[in-house]
Amino acid sequence: MLSNELEYCLNDAFHQAREAHHEYLTVEHLLLAILDYPAGARGAACLAGDLTRCA
Repeated sequence: MLSNELEYCLNDAFHQAREAHHEYLTVEHLLLAILDYPAGARGAACLAGDLTRCA
């Protein structure tokens, strides 16, 4: 069973790949979908070292 967040990200990545007429779903599509999700964007900010945006 997938969490709601993971299901959202996977569906978003699939739709992005389809809209771009790409044959495969790639890690790039997944990354863009994760960054579209608020929790994913906060996580990316933490990884980039911006600790003021981590909370």
